[in-house]
Amino acid sequence: MPYFLVPARGCPYWASQETDAGVPPVWLGPVLYAGSPHGQYGGAGAATAPLAQLTTRAGLDLADEYGAHAVVYSGLSTDQADRLTTAGRHQGAARVLNLATDVAHLRDLPTCSGLDHWWADTPASHRRDIRRQWRRATEAGLTLDPLTGQQMLPHLAEFTRLAVGTAERHGTALYGLDMFEHLAQVPGAVLLAARHHGHLVGGMYAFLHNRCLYLWASGIDYQHPLGRHAYTWLMTEAPRWAMEHGAHRVDAGRANYLAKKRLGYHPQVLRTVVHLPAEADTTADALTTLSRRLGEQALHHHPDLPW
Repeated sequence: MPYFLVPARGCPYWASQETDAGVPPVWLGPVLYAGSPHGQYGGAGAATAPLAQLTTRAGLDLADEYGAHAVVYSGLSTDQADRLTTAGRHQGAARVLNLATDVAHLRDLPTCSGLDHWWADTPASHRRDIRRQWRRATEAGLTLDPLTGQQMLPHLAEFTRLAVGTAERHGTALYGLDMFEHLAQVPGAVLLAARHHGHLVGGMYAFLHNRCLYLWASGIDYQHPLGRHAYTWLMTEAPRWAMEHGAHRVDAGRANYLAKKRLGYHPQVLRTVVHLPAEADTTADALTTLSRRLGEQALHHHPDLPW
């Protein structure tokens, strides 16, 4: 399990959580993040109860050695979060918080590949409009250019510009070229590029792993005439590409609740466990407020979520 010591405002992922929740910065000093501080999913150190105990002990010892104000495990399933919560109490963390902080959006792929089967499982109230946008963009000449591994490197500067601009439209600068370049080395990495006569209209950086396509980062050229259709078009072409490559599921990631609900994705709550090495009531209260405000937004679109 890797750990990353990050300054209080040094983690783009956590900064996006604070921005989305509309709260001031939570951390008063450096924080130790388990897994990638830029990632959405964790849990590798919480597969079993004994492993969670070892993970927790290592994290608390590192926090003590480096003066971290907290150890943060994000992107967890409920079971993973429960194991790390129990471990934190057993290993002597002064305060343990188990908080709902995110929502992943999942959709199973039909056993028969092809868009007809995909459309059939798309909510009827939005199916016609989604198909219309996809058809117009396709007829206008938008094509999919899947770039895997090292193939994507010459195109990442252009994609980064779009991804940064798209993220900033939602309030937080999340991405950088260095991040995308390093992640191109990850097995299963793919850039699903939408092109119009060679021009990059949009793209989705994704990872194909264990028969699931994880859609991680997107960028759209909103100045291009086809930009307004590009996101919906890519959200249709991505599952088509996934089916052709043997995937059984698409994970469309966090945020953008309404668009993903219209596309037929089902929400799954992701949790964050925080181990505080010392009593810190102000930080604990701020974390509880952040979770509550994020929950208000999620429940607005998915009122039955077990937040």
